[in-house]
Amino acid sequence: MISLSITLAAFAATLLVLWVLIHFAPALKLLDHPGGRKDHVGATPVVGGLSIAVAFIFVLPFLNVQSWWAWVLAMLILLVIGVLDDLHDLSPLPKFVAQACATMVMFYFANVKLLTVGNLIGFGPIGMWIFAPAFTAFAVIGVVNAVNMADGIDGHAGFIGLTAFTAYAYVARESALWDQYKMLLALSGGTAAFLAFNARSPWLTRARTFLGDSGSMMLGFFIAMFAVDLTQGAERTFPAICALWVVVIPLCDCVSLMIRRKRAGGSMFAADRCHWHHYLLGRGLSVGQATMTSAAANISCAIVGVAGWKLNVPEPVMFIGFVGLFVGYHLHMSRAFRGAQGPTVAAGT
Repeated sequence: MISLSITLAAFAATLLVLWVLIHFAPALKLLDHPGGRKDHVGATPVVGGLSIAVAFIFVLPFLNVQSWWAWVLAMLILLVIGVLDDLHDLSPLPKFVAQACATMVMFYFANVKLLTVGNLIGFGPIGMWIFAPAFTAFAVIGVVNAVNMADGIDGHAGFIGLTAFTAYAYVARESALWDQYKMLLALSGGTAAFLAFNARSPWLTRARTFLGDSGSMMLGFFIAMFAVDLTQGAERTFPAICALWVVVIPLCDCVSLMIRRKRAGGSMFAADRCHWHHYLLGRGLSVGQATMTSAAANISCAIVGVAGWKLNVPEPVMFIGFVGLFVGYHLHMSRAFRGAQGPTVAAGT
């Protein structure tokens, strides 16, 4: 009952904040206008992520978790830079700096530290030693930007977040990490509420709100933080490689895209239409079908990661599978988009 209460409270709080912010979005100039690569219809409020964050900040003090203020401070750093990006379209550098600063807040004040990547090659755990702060920031920034890149069609990034938060909540409960469990339930409830306003459905033919860069950064940051927090420490048994399986598809898409862009002689951060969701749309799927197909793939990979942990599958085996999936994905997508900038589709955002 407590678990259900936390989830429903976050869901209801997010719905309320969403309803308010959607109405105030024009006055705040938090609108995403169609044009260029953006094919959605009409100006759409970019307050989804902001609503999840505001509701989470409201719920968090009632959860009685340790270092809750550090989570709030880190989130506020990301929200400020994210809202500025939504308003002024910032370059990547200030966003990377903000993400690194938020990570260091968690590293030093909430003790969320990536100290080891686990026993990936069978010769014992690989430690980060004095490189832990830099490697933690690198890993978090990677996940944040993978989720940001995935935010290209209605519901896509939201379902990535909901899948990860749900899977990690199960791990937290099984590991008796109750603070993390309560926070993940709140984030699951908030993300589900956002999806009610964003994902295509028979009663929602187009999104009423988008995550915005503030929202996609926040979702990616929380996914990365809990992936680290659930896997580091003597009392943790969830391997880091299993945590990565939960978000393997957006990670594959991000790294593969950057490699393909670099190989084509362009910027690794230049936008294009060669993403995983564009691939699905180019195969004739509707936006809703592409989102559900991707969600099913993400859920399947999350199940692999959690099952690998529960069944004590050796970490090197999980790592080989992870690398094999990436190589197969990269080769296939390289062939699919060879010489193209991606299909021209009415994707929604």
